[in-house]
Amino acid sequence: MTDTLVDLTVDSRQVARPAPRPRPAWSGGHSTTANVWRDAKTVLVTRVTGPRQLTTVPRLVIPIGDTQLAFRVSSQSDEAEQLARDGRVLVQPGDRRGTPALGSHQCQGQAQLVTAGTLLPYVEAEIAKKYRWRIPVARFAHRLGHGDAPYADVVVLVTVAEPSPVPMLPR
Repeated sequence: MTDTLVDLTVDSRQVARPAPRPRPAWSGGHSTTANVWRDAKTVLVTRVTGPRQLTTVPRLVIPIGDTQLAFRVSSQSDEAEQLARDGRVLVQPGDRRGTPALGSHQCQGQAQLVTAGTLLPYVEAEIAKKYRWRIPVARFAHRLGHGDAPYADVVVLVTVAEPSPVPMLPR
C-alpha cells in the first residue's frame, strides 16, 4: 500500500515511517497534497458529536506520507471518545487563528486512535519541531481547562480522501 504508515524492522527495533513513494524532482520530494498540510498553520477538524451535530476544532497537525495527518488529544477528552465511536472527520487547512485558509476546502477523512507504538514519539517530535513556542501555550491552556487530565497522550491518525460532493451525514 502506498502512503500508509508501516513499521519497519531496523536493527531489531521498530521504527514508524511513511511508506516510500517516488516523487517528481520539481515537487521538492513531496506531493502537492502533502505540501498543503505541511504548510498549514492549523487544521480544522470537524467530527460528529451527536445526531445531526458537527463540531469543528482547530488542531496542530503534521502530515504523515501523502494522505495522512496526525494530531494529539487527551485520552480523557470527549473528542477521543467520539472519534473511537465514529472516525469520520472533515479536515481543512487553516491559518494561525484557526479559521479556514483562503482558497482551501474541506476533505473527508477517517480517523483512528493510536495509543502505543513508535508513532507516538515520532508525532510528538515532529509537532514540537513544527510548532515550537505554541506547544507550551497549548499545554498551559489544557492545564487550566482540564486540570490533571493527561495532555496529548493519544495520537489521532487521519487518512484523508479526495474531496467528495457527498456531505458527511450522521449514522
